[in-house]
Amino acid sequence: MLERSGFEVIRVHRLSSGVKTLKAHRFDLVLVELSLSDSHGLGTFIRLDKLAAQTPIVVLADADEEKLAARTMQMGAQDYLLKSQLSGPLLLSSIRKAMDRKLGREVQGSEGFLLQALMDNIPDAIYFKDLRSRYLMINRSKARKHGLTDPLEARGKSDADYFSEPHARQALADERRILRSGRPIENFEEVETWPDGSETWASTTKVPLRNHSGQLVGTFGISRDITKRKHAEQALAESTRQLQEKTRQIEEELKMARELQLAMLPQKFPAVSGGKSGRQSTIEFFTCFHPSGAVSGDFFDVVPLSPTAVGVFICDVMGHDVRAALVTGMMRALVEDLSAKAADPGHLLTLINDALFSVFQQAGSTMFATAFYLVADLNTGQLSYASAAHPDPLQLNRLPGQANLPGSNLDGRKGPALGLFHEASFPTCRRKIETGDIIMLFTDGLIEVEGSNQKLFSREHLAAAIRKHAGLPTKKMFSRVLAEIRNFSVRKQFDDDVCLVGLEVKPLKSH
Repeated sequence: MLERSGFEVIRVHRLSSGVKTLKAHRFDLVLVELSLSDSHGLGTFIRLDKLAAQTPIVVLADADEEKLAARTMQMGAQDYLLKSQLSGPLLLSSIRKAMDRKLGREVQGSEGFLLQALMDNIPDAIYFKDLRSRYLMINRSKARKHGLTDPLEARGKSDADYFSEPHARQALADERRILRSGRPIENFEEVETWPDGSETWASTTKVPLRNHSGQLVGTFGISRDITKRKHAEQALAESTRQLQEKTRQIEEELKMARELQLAMLPQKFPAVSGGKSGRQSTIEFFTCFHPSGAVSGDFFDVVPLSPTAVGVFICDVMGHDVRAALVTGMMRALVEDLSAKAADPGHLLTLINDALFSVFQQAGSTMFATAFYLVADLNTGQLSYASAAHPDPLQLNRLPGQANLPGSNLDGRKGPALGLFHEASFPTCRRKIETGDIIMLFTDGLIEVEGSNQKLFSREHLAAAIRKHAGLPTKKMFSRVLAEIRNFSVRKQFDDDVCLVGLEVKPLKSH
């Protein structure tokens, strides 16, 4: 019957055999008769109980043994049953109740042990207080925090005995609020101030303490020291503040650098006029300068050379940062200083290259710039120009209505980028310039725009766009071309710095 009910049963007929079996195995319950062939009465129970003190025992007794069976209950037996009244259900019920009672006592007996193990080993501070916020019990971590050798030393004390007066007053107010409302305060971060003026941080939870009847008898709480974390947060916040301040300063400096760079660009253009056989022309300028960042590596300048001639310089310095912007400032100074001394464009680029090479070499920096310089002389009707690895300009004459590339592209003679090589050569090329001509100088940001098909807006696209809008007034033509490039871009904007300078040779109106 017991085996059918899920028990594993080992049965012996003698006490001596039972003793051997108990020593060899671990059992959940012992069911024993007081009268065995080799043992009788209380001696049977006493010997078994001594051997298996932690194992529940249920006694089976004859009717005349009932008093002895009742004695075994006093001595530690879980139950006794009279064999004359024994039934299967009664036996099963007694066995299960005996095992449940033993388990309940073990759990109840271990509660204190488990609580003490928690109190002794958890690194957080645990404390119980009465209705007047006096300590009833604290754990070892809390005791160490207050410099106590024994947690019992805190019994009857309050926060006022260990913390500064302001902190103790605030803690008392919090606990009185909990006692009034019956609601806990969970996971709040507080500064703990100590009598010596030092401060620590804690993450604290305080809860109402109730007895078995549900009556409010105090509070208890747990506090975790988060001082290191708070100091790290404060250090991070200070670093963030300093970084934000530094960023603000950098942004202000970049803003000023941008304003200075824009101020270096020509604010007005020289009046240039001249021509042969009494046909006088003038040059009108059109420009577009679009930095992709706060400052730009692109730059242009227009310098008057004579009443009939003008020099136009355009460059693209490697990068988009402050270094590139500083180099453009150097380029402006060099162009304005050397353009009057070097009438030949190739000679001018040679002088600029030598100056940049020297500076870059001293700085130990690898930088370079592409550049194009042309001189338009209306009196001779000639363009002279030189290129330092720069994109070739476009030349359009409205009479034929087509975009033509200048001579530098036809004969392929160009010098290297500026600043890379010492004593580099920059050939000067020449070409006619006539009334109606439009010369368009630009940096590569104008033609290296990525479209939705992952193709770039090439020089051929640019020439086609100019031909398409060639019938419009020059300013409007440039505006339409720029709009077409932006529309081509997958991001609907330029990806790089863009610099464009247009020159139009127009008839000079007589007064």
